[in-house]
Amino acid sequence: MLSCIKDPDGPKIIVCCGSGGVGKTTISAAIGLYGALSGKKTIVLTIDPAKRLADSLGLKKFDVDAQRVPVENLIVCKDSATPDAGLYAMMLDAKHTFDQLIARYAPPEFQKKIFKNRYYQHLSNNMAGSHEYMAMEKLYEIFNQNQYDLIVLDTPPSRRALDFLEAPQRMLNILGHNFFMRMFKPYLKAGKWGIRFLNILASPVLKGVSKVLGKQALDDFAGFMQLWDDIMFEGFSRRATAVKELLAGNQTLFLAVATPQRLPMDEAIFLSEKLLLNEMPFGGFIINRVNFSNSNTEIQGFDSDKVFAGTRIDPELKEKLISVHNNILKMAKNDARSVNHLIEKTGSGNNVLQIPFSDSEIVSLDDLYRLSRLFE
Repeated sequence: MLSCIKDPDGPKIIVCCGSGGVGKTTISAAIGLYGALSGKKTIVLTIDPAKRLADSLGLKKFDVDAQRVPVENLIVCKDSATPDAGLYAMMLDAKHTFDQLIARYAPPEFQKKIFKNRYYQHLSNNMAGSHEYMAMEKLYEIFNQNQYDLIVLDTPPSRRALDFLEAPQRMLNILGHNFFMRMFKPYLKAGKWGIRFLNILASPVLKGVSKVLGKQALDDFAGFMQLWDDIMFEGFSRRATAVKELLAGNQTLFLAVATPQRLPMDEAIFLSEKLLLNEMPFGGFIINRVNFSNSNTEIQGFDSDKVFAGTRIDPELKEKLISVHNNILKMAKNDARSVNHLIEKTGSGNNVLQIPFSDSEIVSLDDLYRLSRLFE
């Protein structure tokens, strides 16, 4: 399913979506390694990486700046096709990216005022959707820098992963909402800020708001709205449109990552339907931690006497082994049923990649390499 990465004309952006706890960040890192070993200069963007993943990539920690992953430390690194190929990793930070956007759109004389504005500080750190919005902004920025052949984006978990599809427009809708503009615009064009603020408090509605939030909070909010309306809205609007076009283009490929459990699978199905509804390029499903069985004993019956014939085994241990065996068969059967349901529901038989369950964790580049080989 991911062999298209090797194609020189293959996708330039791969977006991994899905619930939390399904191994999405690790899968993203393995896809990045696969891309690098296919001869492409690749970067993996992740929002909330675990320390363990940094260790497995040979990095001390993730940073907001791109860091080169020492792929040469792999025991097997002969797959690298060109000397230009390499793997890089970057942690996405909403505040850092938001600040960069302000520096891009706001004139220098206004930047300090914006950065000091307490409402902006809250918005850039805590506003719902800001992380998703900034992920899209950083993706767009890196794509247009033309430094990488492949960009792999690890999105936020759960159905919030859908938010990033609409995050640019949602952010504009919130900050450009008619309610705010109708309320503040008559006062934002007044002369000095002190006079403007007195005019704002002349509004009965805003006077009531100030009693709840406090005059300083309202002052900060109104000040930000003025700067947003006068300076930043147009630039952000253009970017929102450009980001949407980038995501919908044929250079992008979305993947839904899940485990065989019901909730993650339902999320993956919901995500695929949402992507197709929005005419986004959907590449298929990666089902992680699938239990497989090579045995037909669930059909033929388990003859324990035959299996343990000629052995001297403690009866209690024997019963435990039989119980473990049956549990494994049961989990494999349930996982197979879950995957079959996914295929029937979505008609994606050729676009479902199953990753076997492993007792060992991914702790090194070589572990990621072994995982990436399953993408062939």
